[in-house]
Amino acid sequence: MLAAPNKNATVLYDHSVQGLAPEALAERRAASLRALLDRARAGRSGFYATEQRFEARPALSGADFAAEVEAHPPFGRFQLEPAPFIRAGLATAGLPHPTPIAWTRADLDAEAQLGARALRRAGIAPRTRTSDCLDGGLVTPGTLAISDALDALDALALPVGPVTNEAALQRAVDIWDIVQPSALIVDAPSLAFLSAKSASARPQTFAVLLTPGHAAELAAPPKQEVFRILSVPPVCTFAAGECRAHDGLHLAEDAVLAEIVDDVAQPLPVGQFGRLLLTALTRSLALLRFDTGLRAALDRSPCGCGETHARIRFA
Repeated sequence: MLAAPNKNATVLYDHSVQGLAPEALAERRAASLRALLDRARAGRSGFYATEQRFEARPALSGADFAAEVEAHPPFGRFQLEPAPFIRAGLATAGLPHPTPIAWTRADLDAEAQLGARALRRAGIAPRTRTSDCLDGGLVTPGTLAISDALDALDALALPVGPVTNEAALQRAVDIWDIVQPSALIVDAPSLAFLSAKSASARPQTFAVLLTPGHAAELAAPPKQEVFRILSVPPVCTFAAGECRAHDGLHLAEDAVLAEIVDDVAQPLPVGQFGRLLLTALTRSLALLRFDTGLRAALDRSPCGCGETHARIRFA
């Protein structure tokens, strides 16, 4: 059963998923978690072979993750799929040092769809032109992930690199004057620099990718022209994103399970602030109860945009 769509809502990318009634969404999460645990226990690595209830597992810290990968190179024992890896990168946010992670083709296809959803939620429509100010190379989240998402959305991707000084801004403006992008996709440093500049020098709308290292930016009051996207690359590059209601960040609940727990990883009631743990439900990289290091709460009340997935609020 689908929840009744809000007629005044911005059209979302996939209403058949984002508009699921809460009880149907809860059933879907539970089924995905059961399937994940079955895959994890059957995995060849043996890392998750023990019969342990999901809720009884300790939270997995960034340091734990990095240590496991370092002890079992190149990607640790968290990988569940024997399928070949199509892309590899370095995760940095919330980790003691850059740590290799990898994606299969199925992982990339799923993340591209989630990215398209997050960007559509931010007001970027199919067939429109955008420009990204992200790093490329092996650092994630970066321009490769955004290019995949924009391709899935059938929108133009124009990378210009980080814009954090006057010379970079002038180069970007020369391109923007020709291409006329409707929105910029940025990281926190580029957003801070561009926000202080004249609006005439750049597009009016920003989609900003923020990692667990940007707790202050995630907890700051919303701005109408800025759409925040939570990116936790080891779990999900597009884990949650802000809609036009600017009333929290909608979690991608069909792909990510979020828990709010206390200091000993016990669940807290909905609406109460605590530690945010994330579990990727469908990726080949199985990180159960990954501790983002963020303090947050879940809000399951109806959102004005019509989307039924829970919203994350940060503190």
